[in-house]
Amino acid sequence: MRSIGRGHERGLDGRAARGRARGGPVFPALFLGAAAGLLLSPLPGLGVVPAVAAGLAAATAVVLLGNTAVTPLVIMAVVAALITTELLPGGPRPAG
Repeated sequence: MRSIGRGHERGLDGRAARGRARGGPVFPALFLGAAAGLLLSPLPGLGVVPAVAAGLAAATAVVLLGNTAVTPLVIMAVVAALITTELLPGGPRPAG
């Protein structure tokens, strides 16, 4: 019974600590997602901006949905969106 009380106290302490930080659990997750994207940016064919975007999207999905199983799906969606926007023809070109 004593260990249950200690675990409950730790949970309350953790919630109180997260409650004082601005952004709650979302901001630290975005920071970690951006950091992970920067670490993966040297991979062949992946620039800094797409890597950070994929990391931010995956971190946001994990925090908001509370499920780490969706992380690969979110990363693939971000990559597919990037490829689509890169392959779409541009708008009218400026005369010059």
